Amino acid sequence: MTMAGRCVAGAAGLALVVSLMGCSANGNRPGRAGDSPVTAAEAMGQAASRLRSVQSYQASVSVSTVVGSTRKHLFGEMTSRSKDQALKYDVPFFDKDGNAISDSTQILLGDRLYIKNQVLLEVIHKSWIGIPLGGLKPADTHVTALLAQIHQPDPLLHARMFTASRDVHLVGRETTGGTPTTRYQGTFVLSDALARLDAPERTEAQAVYGPFGTTPYFEVWIDDHRLVRKINIVSRRGAKHRVNATVNYSTFDTPVSIAAPPSNDLENLPGSATENIPI
Repeated sequence: MTMAGRCVAGAAGLALVVSLMGCSANGNRPGRAGDSPVTAAEAMGQAASRLRSVQSYQASVSVSTVVGSTRKHLFGEMTSRSKDQALKYDVPFFDKDGNAISDSTQILLGDRLYIKNQVLLEVIHKSWIGIPLGGLKPADTHVTALLAQIHQPDPLLHARMFTASRDVHLVGRETTGGTPTTRYQGTFVLSDALARLDAPERTEAQAVYGPFGTTPYFEVWIDDHRLVRKINIVSRRGAKHRVNATVNYSTFDTPVSIAAPPSNDLENLPGSATENIPI
């Protein structure tokens, strides 16, 4: 799998066509029963505030990319638990030619990244490798690309980035995954959004949003409890370079299972030792 492919594999989907009739840049939306209507910009802030208290979520991730004449599409499933910052990501594993040849599981647990795929079994004779993150070096870019991939579905990160938009506006009410939501769309300048984050978050967000260019376009569906139920992010670099990311959030604050792999089927390696291993 190419480095560019890894950087975008964690999040994408098909762009949606929307009607802007009757919507203004500061359009209001109905709040929940008893709430006062809020502007679209306020809705972004409220969603970011609400997501800070979320303890777990599950999501499906779709990615569609166009680079030159090459088009790719893949699908993954994400599970996240906040109390120990645990993440589990199930995605296809690609060979060097970009062909999906097996499933891959990536688990981020504490300061260690675990990776499983069928090819590892053939190379190191174990299903999993464990990579300590504390000793990563600047040259370990293949590992940092995977970390960006696994963080891409984070709804709080996206909501915070969207608060930097100067043109976010209401589109209308829609049902998303069986849940009533309000749909918004807009753009933001990446450098403006990054400036709102502290240094560690800025590094993560730069890796996540890098493939989408300097001014990403986004759509977001927010339910009546101010939870983000769907996002769509699109790069606008022209017809020959497009990245479309869609994340659908199916559950929030339900029990999830994320555990380290069995030690007898695990090979621990430093990041530098994985450069020539298919991960």
